[in-house]
Amino acid sequence: MLTDDFPFLLPCHIEPELAAKLRTLADDLERIRVGHAPVAFDLAEAPLIVDWHPVISPLGLRLMGFVAGHPRVGNTHAMTSQVWAAGRDGAWIRTLSRFYRLGLPRHHDDRDGAPRFKGGL
Repeated sequence: MLTDDFPFLLPCHIEPELAAKLRTLADDLERIRVGHAPVAFDLAEAPLIVDWHPVISPLGLRLMGFVAGHPRVGNTHAMTSQVWAAGRDGAWIRTLSRFYRLGLPRHHDDRDGAPRFKGGL
């Protein structure tokens, strides 16, 4: 069964706020597609993620790094929810949950040897 390999697909794992998050994401993606987002207000309210690197998970592309100003977790090392859009200028991303401002990515010479991620997402 599919859920044996991917138990997160089971209905019991659907978070109560998911439908609302998806509606907001869809609205934001439409605004992004036509060039009306993100606006200054979107980014003023957005957490900042620095020292980040991309992570591919069964849920999709995510970023891991140090997050500052997150409304739920504050200032800490964290992984974003799935990334759905990114600015060409490398200044922002839109995840399932929210916009993030992008700071500097993790560098090639860091202790874990992760390659430098060039060109945004």
